[in-house]
Amino acid sequence: MPEASASHLRTLAADTEALQQRLRDTLAGLDGLTPNVSFQLGEAFASLGSAARTLEAAASEAAV
Repeated sequence: MPEASASHLRTLAADTEALQQRLRDTLAGLDGLTPNVSFQLGEAFASLGSAARTLEAAASEAAV
């Protein structure tokens, strides 16, 4: 069972990383964002990266 949990967590981490990449690609195509919007999108990007790292760590712990 722990390996199944680890697998699910790895899948969630991969999905989170894919969302982060989609956000990066979208941001690259946007011009004229206000500083506040730009900051909030940057925060969202960082949060997705943090979530992916946390999920990967949890997957490693679950696999043990």
